[in-house]
Amino acid sequence: MRTIFAVMAALVLVATACGTEPAEEALAAGARQDDTRTLEEKVDTDGDGEMSEEEIETYARTTLLEFSQCMRDNGYPDFTDVVLEDFTDGGGGQGRFLGLMAERGVQLTDPDAVPTLQSCGSELSNLQTFAPQPSDEERQETEAAVLEFAACMRTTGGVPDWPDPDFANNNSANGYGPEILQQFDIQSDEIQDAIETCTAEDAAITIGGGADDSDGEEAAVDEVAGEPEPIERQPISPVIEGDTSDLNTAVVTRRDLVQTRSLDGTLGYGEQRPFPTNTTGIVTRLPEAGDVVDFGEPIFWVDDEPVLLFQGDLPQYRPFRSDMDDGADVVQLERNLVQFGYADDLDLTVDDDFTAITRDAVEEMQRALGIDDDGRIDLGRIAFSLRPIRVSDVHVEIGQSISPQLTVISVTGDEQRILVDLDAEDRSLVEIGASVDIELPDGTVVPGEIEEIAEVATRSLNPQTGAEGDPTIEVSVVFSGSAPEIFDAAPVEVVITEEVTAGVLTVPVPALVALSGGGHAVELIVEGGTQLIGVELGDFVDDIVEITGDVQEGDTVVMAAAG
Repeated sequence: MRTIFAVMAALVLVATACGTEPAEEALAAGARQDDTRTLEEKVDTDGDGEMSEEEIETYARTTLLEFSQCMRDNGYPDFTDVVLEDFTDGGGGQGRFLGLMAERGVQLTDPDAVPTLQSCGSELSNLQTFAPQPSDEERQETEAAVLEFAACMRTTGGVPDWPDPDFANNNSANGYGPEILQQFDIQSDEIQDAIETCTAEDAAITIGGGADDSDGEEAAVDEVAGEPEPIERQPISPVIEGDTSDLNTAVVTRRDLVQTRSLDGTLGYGEQRPFPTNTTGIVTRLPEAGDVVDFGEPIFWVDDEPVLLFQGDLPQYRPFRSDMDDGADVVQLERNLVQFGYADDLDLTVDDDFTAITRDAVEEMQRALGIDDDGRIDLGRIAFSLRPIRVSDVHVEIGQSISPQLTVISVTGDEQRILVDLDAEDRSLVEIGASVDIELPDGTVVPGEIEEIAEVATRSLNPQTGAEGDPTIEVSVVFSGSAPEIFDAAPVEVVITEEVTAGVLTVPVPALVALSGGGHAVELIVEGGTQLIGVELGDFVDDIVEITGDVQEGDTVVMAAAG
């Protein structure tokens, strides 16, 4: 019977968190609107006026199945049945319920999820009728524990905005209503870690819905909170009796240990190079260093006419005009005229022939640019490039006369990237498309991705001795999102994931006790004091270490005193 009550308490909290309707309104809603029986009549199937455990369990199972069918009928066709064992096997509470919903594809971030849960889950609140009420003494103990938990969340848990419970206005046993799910992402690692820390020694508190099942028996509380079963231990010391309340402690936690490697990289736009345009005339407008020029835009102006950047790999080596011979450069020109909309009203075929229609498109472009529309493009007025350019340096001044031999600007690539000279022996650590973290000089960490890995290793020469260095491979890393506009060039750190050890038990390194005969132990908090338990050490990551032995997730261990 106690198990059924524990599940009912959890479902009541779920119904509260979803903002359910009153029971009278809920019974008149949805597919059950024609069922006019009272709640007691629904449960008391044999009509003897008493609610047996079997009758209550049958009603609970039926309600869960009706809820599941309602979800399938209202936007979640793949929703599998929720059964009583989902709670008895996995713990109760809103946290468990939200986990079951997530497994079935229902996320509270979906705007349709909450209204659907409100409608389909309304009758779950009726289970509160059969849940026993705690005594005044039990209620006071629970409220005191939750207040202590809230203080822990703000201090030890590192969540300074965590509120105190409001027992007067929330009918849940833990004093938190649906607003806590709106104020915090309860399922986030940060909040879950804080909750785990602050509930380690009091299983009666489960934020996200779990609570004492109100008959005061610890076994039932553990069942609702989903605590692990005790394990057989082989301690290496007797119990060291004493008060443990003031000890500095930590909780044995199950997590993924991630080994990382930091690589030195250089942030920039790539190598600077001259950008020839073969232009003749008087410079009338110039870009500035740092300007990015996209396809179809002017790079600079000569004789008050633009030198345009078009896409292509063949440079302009002759004027474009009606009597010119066919060629691949004409294909490039026509392709760009079409791309930038200058042939929208023309039946232009992109080929190697400069036709009258090509001339019409050129004239349309010239009119749009506000220059003489003679249908001719002189040599040096189009610069073809495979990629947009970023101006890194300007070598002339306005008013200066230039010739095809003179380089007007130098350029780099248009996107910032990080170049890493990776030791050739570490080639297996990287792969194209892998995610990395990029740490900028100001400490900002932003996500990145490996874009390119050189296929040939090179050796650098020591400029003073001429000695060859170790072979390296150039790795190109780009930002995953928009590049932070902080540095044009800078040394950075690229952090790659070297190894992941999944789902291992861990403790902070200061929790380890070195044994005089060799090996290590942890000092476990037990009834009446502490006890040394031997452990084997695995991987270390920062100040966290993997352990194996007679310990389990949720155990509390003593930390070495600071200093």
